[in-house]
Amino acid sequence: MLLDRYVGYMYAIATRGFRLNPEQAEEVLQETALSLVQHLEAYRGTGPLRAWIGAVAANAARQYLRRQKPPAVLPPEMDVADASQELLMAQAEEADAVHAALERLPPECRDVLTQAFYEERRYVDIAAALGIPEGTVASRIARCLARLRPLLEPDL
Repeated sequence: MLLDRYVGYMYAIATRGFRLNPEQAEEVLQETALSLVQHLEAYRGTGPLRAWIGAVAANAARQYLRRQKPPAVLPPEMDVADASQELLMAQAEEADAVHAALERLPPECRDVLTQAFYEERRYVDIAAALGIPEGTVASRIARCLARLRPLLEPDL
């Protein structure tokens, strides 16, 4: 349940914060999930759980990047500056809010928006995957984005 709740947040840290592609982000998600399960007892409850999960995900992404680059290319210090860390967390929170709002949409909207924006698939590929005409993809995306907007901006 913990992983289901924060998967969008962890994914956003990997993709937006560390600019990993979807395949790399999936590997980081797996590493993050494993680390969370193995170290759950280390969470002392002194701060927000979300911040702790974000730190675990960021550490997993940094470790992943270290393994991908030859040691001679690594900069001496890979820690993110405080300002960058705040920006990363803000972006991750925004992505988590989008993920939560997507979960409130009907499945046909979740499917088309996920494929278009998270998976960055072409309209022709989305149409084939969903079994709908290619021309319907654009109109469905527009309609679903219109349904998503009030979920993200409840004051409007």
